[in-house]
Amino acid sequence: MTTGKPREQDGPWSRISVLLSQTVLLSAVLYYFGWVRTQAAWEYFGIDTSLLGFSTPDYALRSIDSTFLPLIGAGILVVFSVLLHRSVLLPAAVSSRTTARRRLADRMIVVGYVTGFAVFAVIGVGLLVPAALGWAPTIVLSLALLAATGLIAYPDHLRRRQKRTSGPPPENSAVRQSALVALAVIGALWTVSSYAYATGEQSAGDVAGHLDARPAIALYSAGRLAVSGPGVSATEIIQKDAKYKFCYTGLVSLIHTSDRYLLVSRQWQRGRDAVYVIPVGDDVRIDAIAR
Repeated sequence: MTTGKPREQDGPWSRISVLLSQTVLLSAVLYYFGWVRTQAAWEYFGIDTSLLGFSTPDYALRSIDSTFLPLIGAGILVVFSVLLHRSVLLPAAVSSRTTARRRLADRMIVVGYVTGFAVFAVIGVGLLVPAALGWAPTIVLSLALLAATGLIAYPDHLRRRQKRTSGPPPENSAVRQSALVALAVIGALWTVSSYAYATGEQSAGDVAGHLDARPAIALYSAGRLAVSGPGVSATEIIQKDAKYKFCYTGLVSLIHTSDRYLLVSRQWQRGRDAVYVIPVGDDVRIDAIAR
C-alpha cells in the first residue's frame, strides 16, 4: 500500500541536481568546442593556445560561433523529420499489410538497414585502414556516422511500432538502442568538433588575408630585438636621454593578453614569417593605431 507522500528522489532537490548536472555537461561541451575552434585558429599561426592563457569562459564564448549554426540546422531538421514521421512514414508503416504504402514502408525499412550497415562497414574499414578513406574530409565521416545511426535507429523504431500489438520487442533491443544512442552522441560530437575546427581555420585565414585592417603597431624597445621580415622597419632612436633606443614599425597586432603581445608583419605569410611574442615589461612600449 502506498501513502501519497512523495518520494525523496522526486522532490525539488532531485530536480535541481538533474538541472545542475545538465548545466555542467553543457558547459563542458561548450568549453571543448571553444577549445577546438581556438586551437585550430592559432595553429594556423603556429601558436599553441596554452601560450595565451585563455580561461574557461573565454573558450565557452568562442564556442558560440561553432555551435550556433549547427544547432539551428539540427533544430530545423528535427522539426521537418518529426512532421514527416507523423504525417507520412509512421501511418504507412502501421497500416494494413495489404496496402501499397505498407509494402513501400517495408521496403524502405529494409533499404534503411542495408544502407546503414553498409555505411558502418565503410567507416569501420576507414578506421582500420585510414588510407582507404584519406580522401574524405573528417566532417564527411562524422556526418556519415550520424546518418548510418539514423538509418538503423529509425527502422528499428518503425519495426517496434509494427510489433507492438503482436508481441514484445526482441531481447537485444535495449542493448542495440544503447549502442545506437552512444554512436549518435559520438557522431554529433565528432561533427560539431570538425565544424569547429574548420571554422577556426577559416577565421584565421580571414585574419591573415586582411592584416591591413588590424591595428598598426609601433614597437619601442630599450634594446635591439630580433624583429625583422618583409615590411618591418627598424629605426634607431639617437636622442640622448631616450629610454627606448629602437622603434620597429610595419607590424600589426594579433592579440594582447595580460602579459604579452603577439605581433606579425603587415606582409606576413604562413609558413614563411614568424609571429613575434613580446612580453609586457618596462623595457618595451607598444603604440597602436586603429585603422
